[in-house]
Amino acid sequence: MNRRNLLLGAVGSIVVVLAACSGDDRGGGKTSSTPNSTTTSSTAPSDSTSTTPATEPPGTDRAAVTPILQSLVDRYDKAVAAILADPRVAADSDHETVVSYLRLFTPGSAFAEGALRSWTREGERGRFYRAGPRGQLTQSTVMAVTSSSANEVTFTICALNSIEIVDAAGTVIEAQGGQTAASVVAVRVDGTWLLRDLTQASTTGCPRPGPGE
Repeated sequence: MNRRNLLLGAVGSIVVVLAACSGDDRGGGKTSSTPNSTTTSSTAPSDSTSTTPATEPPGTDRAAVTPILQSLVDRYDKAVAAILADPRVAADSDHETVVSYLRLFTPGSAFAEGALRSWTREGERGRFYRAGPRGQLTQSTVMAVTSSSANEVTFTICALNSIEIVDAAGTVIEAQGGQTAASVVAVRVDGTWLLRDLTQASTTGCPRPGPGE
């Protein structure tokens, strides 16, 4: 990823939770939106074992696909939080939390692999992540879905972050919060929507956080 992912990939910043990535330099991306886009609010992270149809809705049916994408993003937030509780596990490709995380992405995703490398370095630095006062590291909401085809969409997510970074003894060494945004590309593989890439986006179109958020 190049500087387009600087915010998302800044290890030690609040968006390491949203989408950490490697420092690889590659092509840029855009944030897409449409006046007819669909908004879905995030609630509790979905259980990864929840039932889904054998073939999930096509990207051309935004009303049907948006809840599927929200569930995918909820599971992403949950998977990232599980890894960052002890980022050292990111170095173990067989660890259950890493396996769960990678299952959310297209096979061989450079973005996913770059995130794991960043999180491994966080673990090596003795930095561990836990939820701050809001009770959840990151809560993301799908805001705008733009269809490229039946099997590919771009959508924007707005995320509220509440993070405490602690050392191995549990002492808080940093506390962070606030709102971030990303443009996300998802593709439908064998009937199932998966993440392919996340890119820094402006929070201009995000709902204004309430007091204390």
